[in-house]
This record gives sequence, C-alpha cells and structure tokens, in this order.
Amino acid sequence: MTPVSATLAPEDRSPATARQIVRGAVTDAGLDHLLDEALLLTTELVTNALVHGGTAVDLRVEVADDRLRVEVSDRGDGRVLMGATPGDDREGGRGIWLVDALSSAWGTRNGPEGKTVWFELGKPGPEGATPRPASVAPPRRDLAFLLGLAPDLEQRLGPERLVSELLARVVEGLHLDRGWVVARGPADPDWSVLVAYDDTPGPDPEAVCRGLAEDWPTVPFPGADGAVLGALVLGRLPADADDFALVRLVAERVGVILRDEHAKAVARRTRGSLTLLAEAGEMFAGTLDVQLTATLAARLTVPRLATWAAVWTLFGRNPVLEAVAHADESVVESMQSHLSGPQTRAWLATQVRQGVLAQPPAPKSLSAICGIDPRIGGECFVLPLTARGRMLGLLLVGGDAGRNFVVDDLALLADLSRTAALALDNARLYEEQTAIAEGLQSWLLPRDLPEVTGCEFGARYAAGGEGTEVGGDFYDVFPLPGGGCGIAIGDVCGKGAEAAAITGIAREVLRMLVRDGASPQIALSRLNETLLGLGDRGRLCTVVLGTVRRRGDGIAVRFSSAGHPPPVHVAGDPAGGGRVRFVGTSGSLLGVLSDIDVSDDEVQLAPGESLVLYTDGVTERRGEAGEFFGEDNLLTTLRAAHTATASELAGVVETACRHFGASGAPRDDLAVLVVQAAAPTL
Repeated sequence: MTPVSATLAPEDRSPATARQIVRGAVTDAGLDHLLDEALLLTTELVTNALVHGGTAVDLRVEVADDRLRVEVSDRGDGRVLMGATPGDDREGGRGIWLVDALSSAWGTRNGPEGKTVWFELGKPGPEGATPRPASVAPPRRDLAFLLGLAPDLEQRLGPERLVSELLARVVEGLHLDRGWVVARGPADPDWSVLVAYDDTPGPDPEAVCRGLAEDWPTVPFPGADGAVLGALVLGRLPADADDFALVRLVAERVGVILRDEHAKAVARRTRGSLTLLAEAGEMFAGTLDVQLTATLAARLTVPRLATWAAVWTLFGRNPVLEAVAHADESVVESMQSHLSGPQTRAWLATQVRQGVLAQPPAPKSLSAICGIDPRIGGECFVLPLTARGRMLGLLLVGGDAGRNFVVDDLALLADLSRTAALALDNARLYEEQTAIAEGLQSWLLPRDLPEVTGCEFGARYAAGGEGTEVGGDFYDVFPLPGGGCGIAIGDVCGKGAEAAAITGIAREVLRMLVRDGASPQIALSRLNETLLGLGDRGRLCTVVLGTVRRRGDGIAVRFSSAGHPPPVHVAGDPAGGGRVRFVGTSGSLLGVLSDIDVSDDEVQLAPGESLVLYTDGVTERRGEAGEFFGEDNLLTTLRAAHTATASELAGVVETACRHFGASGAPRDDLAVLVVQAAAPTL
C-alpha cells in the first residue's frame, strides 16, 4: 500500500486529525487488530511534537502486508530521552515508555531540520516507497471501536489515559467536534476537568456539577454511593438516538473506570491511615515524656499530612508551646518565635474560652493568628487534644500557599490527635506521679550529710522499679545534743505510699529516741513496739542504728542491728592492701514478734578506716544469669577501694552493683552509708 503523508499545523486539533489519518490507513489495509495501539501511539507522538517542538508536524503512515509504520517529524531541536520508569500511580512521563511497551520497534532521527520519532507495529518491512496525500477516516459507530480496547492494553494504559482514549473515540467516531470528562477526585469534593479531547476552552466544572451548564450537552455517570461522580460533556449531542445510546454506553464505561479508581484510592488511603496510626501508637507507647510525646505528634504529621504542625499543652493556666515541625527546617525557628508570641497566646485563649474547638475544624489563616508570612504558614486547622473528658492541648496543622487539605486528611488528623491526646495524658500522669514519688523520697532521706570533726560521711541511694514508686530503703545521719551524731540504715518491706509512711515513722521515731539519750538497743525495741501497734498497717523492717563519737585519734561507732545485713569494717593493711570484715550480729526482724533480740556492738575506726552500711539491694542485686552480687563481691570491691574517701567508697559500691546488674530497671532499692574516721591533717 502506498504510504500517506500530511503536514499538521501547530494547533490543538492536530492530534485528532493525525488519529483520523492513521485510522483510515489502518482500516483501508484491513489491519484492525493494530488499530488500538496505532491510535494511542500516534496521539502520544503528535502531542509531544506539538508541546516540545512548537512547530508544524509532518506525519507519514506506511502500511505494507502486516506491518504499520508511523513517523512524526517536527522542526524543533532537542533529543528524545527516556527517563526513569514512571510509577504505577502517576500518569505524567509515561508517553515514551508507552511507545516502547506497545510498539514492535521504534526509534528517533535527528538532523539539521529537526527530529523524527517513528514506531512500527506488526512485522518489520522495507522502507522507501513514495507517500501519497493522506485522507481522513470516516466516522465509526460500532462498539468494537468505541469500547473495544483489549483488557491487557487497558491495564497498561492506566485510568486517566484509558478515559482519554475513550473520550477521543466517541468524539471522533460520532463526529461530535470536541469533548471533556469532568469528575471529582478520589479525596476531593470539588469537580475538575479530568481529560479533554483538545485544548478548546470547556465548561466550568462547578457549573456542570450544579447542573447549570445548560449550553453544554452533558451525560452524567454515578459513583458507588449513587451520587453523581462525573459527567461526559460534548461539543454537541448526536441527533441520532442510536448514537446517543452509544454516548451513554461510553459514559457508563468511564464511570466504571473512575469508580474502580476511587475504590483503589480509598483502599490505599485506608491502608496508609492504619499504618500511620499503628506507627503512632507504637511510638507513643515507647515514651512517657510530655515534650517527647508532643514532638512525636508534630513530626508524625509532617510532611505526610501537613506542611507544618505545632503542639501546645494546657496543663496549666496558659498554653505552652511544646513542639514545632516544618517540612522546611530553616523556618522552624521563625515559626516558634511567632507561635509563642502574645498574639498567638491571646488567640488560643479565645478559642478555648469560646468553645470553638468543639465544633468541626474550619480552615483559619495562620498569618492572621500570629502575623507570620503567609508563604510560610498558609491555611491551618486547630484540633483539640482531648483525653478522658479533659482538654490537654492543641494541635495546629497547616499547609503552605500551594497545599490544600482534603476531608480524608482531616479525618486522619482527628484520629491522630485522639491517639496523641491519650499518650499526652499518660505522659502527664506519669510525670506527676514521678514528681510526687521523687518529692516524697527526698523527704525520707537527709538533704545534706552533717559535718562532724574527725569524721566523714558518704552515701548513695537508688530506687528500684519504675520512677513512680517510692522505695522502702532509707538511711539517716543526724547530730546528737552532746556531740557526735546518730546513724541509721534500714529496709521497710514493700514499696509505694504505705512503705513510705512506715519509713517516715521509723526514721522519726529513731531520731527522737536517740536524741533523747536512748541507746540503739532501746531505740530499736521501742520502734518494734510502734510497728506492732500499727496492726495490719504495719510492715516488716530491718535496721542498723548507731552512734558515732570521737575517741582518741579515731572514732567509736556503737551500733545495734535488727535483722539487717552486717556492716563491713574496711581497714588498711601494713603490707599495702586492705583488710575487710563483717562486724556485729544481725539480731531480730522488727514488726513481727514482741520479744526481740537486738545486738549491742561497737567498732573502733582508726584514721582512714571506714564502716560501710548497706541494704540487701546491694548483695541481692542479680546479674544477667540470675546470680546474686553477694557478700564476696562486696568484700572484694571494698578491699580494692580501701583508700578511697567516704563518698568515693559509697560510689564504688553503687557503680559495681550497676555494672553487675541485669539490663533494665533493678527490682530492689539500694542504699549505702559510709562512716569514715578522718585521716590526720599533716
């Protein structure tokens, strides 16, 4: 068959003219099985030539045997390049890849007069025949042409190109001049022109949506919920009833394609929402810090759902800006300055006072709220962070001038704000309980160790378990009226407020009795009576109680033990090493029996020697394999550090226990008290 050729003007109707020429050549040659691919590839090449070349386009069509060859030439410069493979979820940039995927062969030629892109379908054949003038194909009203794209071809085209091809076929096949498909996006309530047959100005999409485009023949198609999803808008309606029925069939087909695409988009958004909420829940569960929780809430929204986000907390009278996140980190500092200013605080206080936050969120101008440049802030929404019936804070999310929020984004943000609010409430409660526990614990321990001539003290304390628990271990050092001081270390059974109450009682009873002149033996017996008098509210308790007084160059420590681990005497060795030994007897546990056996022991400390008192949290600290730290490790540790000061010696014991202990929070409290006779001053 003699080749055909035509020169197409650089105008928006040229792709349609080229399609008709190719359709006529293919139909005349009886190669209808190549028609679908031929029309699609011709549209791509002519459109690209017009867009990128900007000149008239030469079209050459050659049909021979079972082969079709189409060449498109323009007078522009440049080369045809294949970029990276486009993703399945985007339409742009797929043209040259479509040529590569659908053609039997294709290529390009560049010369002084411009460039040529060609493709072949079917069997390759010889070139060189002289072309004849092209003719436009007649209308085609058969369903095989209007709707008959092969399923595998539809799959490769994607929804937007498939709709565009169906629109082109109904316009060309029925000679309807022009056409548009107007529809709503998957997550956008507004209507827009999805595809157009050419660049001729079309109808206002919103007017079509409201049924006000009376001058434009419109065939609507419904969505999955029965509401109008979109419409096929034509330059004119066909006069023939059969042709109009064909138009309706094409509109139905377009509706099915868009409904499927909407369903896929909803499924993708749902999966993404569930993934984000699951990720948020996992991240929030890993922290009980208010500021870190607020920072996570802000960063989870940026840039997935918003350009920027900010979180305030309302735990006190005034909002506190906890976190700011922005897709452009260079503007975060500026946003923090504006968002923490008095104008923003006044606006937020008004919102909370008026109850506006209880209403569905409405877009607001951040520049009006805090005076920031609209190019940085743009439109924003205020969402309350409410948990357990209490407003804990505010989440502000916004976009820049080019970003709009859709309904599904706001629904997901609302879910995220509820998850963040619950995490904030948990962090708030934890911090409050931790503060209470730390405050109570501080009252059960001496604030400062007293300074006593000839004597030095060192102490360490570490609570076991979570930070919200008050430990049952305690130590105390207090001055005595006649000189010297009293010392005590003990362990009340259990944890929490009840254990803390018993600890407070024990500490004050012992202080009062020893200051009044009672011996350690008598004081412990009286404490036992006090604990038994509490009845069911009483707790078991072990204590070492003693007095420290100057004697000669050193000090004398008189002490009594009630069921407590024995102290360790740390002395120097003339050979240069350290001598360590347990001293005293343990005696009876307090709070169990009315008749108790309490020891009365004394140890003399020469200058530089120490007496180390500790709770069972030291010797019973467990390692990774479950073994105890034990008395042997304690003696070895003290022997190696026998020359250390009192404070250093207490620190050495604590550090050794920490390094020995298993990973995670220790289960028991730890207390160490060191009494050391001061070395003589040179």
